[in-house]
Amino acid sequence: MSVHESFRPTLIPDPERVSPTSATQGEVLDPAVYADLYHLAETEGLPYFARLAAAGDVELFLVFESIDAFSESTRDAVSVEFKTYRNKLLAVIWTLSDPLDPLGFPLSFDIKRTEDRCMALRMLEQGEVPLHYLAYEEGRLTHIYTEQITFSPEEAIQANAMIEALFFDRTEELPERAEVQEETEAQSVPLSFLPDARLKEKGTAYLIDFARLQEKHGQDGAQHLLMSAIHQAVWVMRRHARSEVRETSFTVWAAENEGLLRLIVTPAMSDLFEVVHLSEDESNPFSRFLFALPEFLSTEDAEPLQCGAYPLIRMESGRLCHLELDDASAVRLGVLFAGLYPEAMNPYRNELE
Repeated sequence: MSVHESFRPTLIPDPERVSPTSATQGEVLDPAVYADLYHLAETEGLPYFARLAAAGDVELFLVFESIDAFSESTRDAVSVEFKTYRNKLLAVIWTLSDPLDPLGFPLSFDIKRTEDRCMALRMLEQGEVPLHYLAYEEGRLTHIYTEQITFSPEEAIQANAMIEALFFDRTEELPERAEVQEETEAQSVPLSFLPDARLKEKGTAYLIDFARLQEKHGQDGAQHLLMSAIHQAVWVMRRHARSEVRETSFTVWAAENEGLLRLIVTPAMSDLFEVVHLSEDESNPFSRFLFALPEFLSTEDAEPLQCGAYPLIRMESGRLCHLELDDASAVRLGVLFAGLYPEAMNPYRNELE
């Protein structure tokens, strides 16, 4: 097999696959005819995705929780921006161009995977790429509207170069500022920004074999990988198709003990990402990006203070904040722990002495 063939093997589309058309606009799609769309929107719970149509062209889908949510989330002309994250090409579909309130949906193509790579390349070749807007309510998938997206020759050339750089591990060839950098958007605020009630919330812990991660990447590299995964999850949540996800507030904590790291998200998000045939793993961005780490071990219910965790990041109604920690912060956490668990050994005890 030549280098060209390995870079771009041929994909065979499903000839039985049916796509929404002008005839279905405004109509509820038949669950039998559009079974794969129902699977992706309902069972998998994906708010946006790409697929290969029967004719071999790529089509894009945005799924909203209601027709009203679609109306609130789209204005003006839709645009697409290409970014990268690790081996992934992100095609960010911007539906709101307001610089104070941008809204984009990042379609992810894993360039190391044959199907994703071929879809990304094919999408750039097409004269027009259909973007279907759907609404999923009460078990019914409605085709709201379809529009066509086009790429300029310059956009296509640059995105093709990004795909080649990712596939052949030539990341030094990526355009400047191509990689997602959510950290630069965050404000720094003192821990006093959070009331005691927020610090006492329970949540979900993601257990990471931090010792193994450090052996492979070094301490700085391991921390960078984890923070990149966290910021990517936050980035996706801020651009989620469901308004309640975009507007939710949460805190990300970290606690390290004997080579294990617990990344804890409070409060628990099971109400946001309801498990339907185990779809939470796909729809919850924290699960999606942290599960991808080879050093990921498991999840568990957790109380951050009980674990001796420190809060790192706070998302407050769409505003991302890095939490500043000092000696007074540790003392405050220790006092809260003592009030909740008076008989237990205080993990913040050194700061109370």
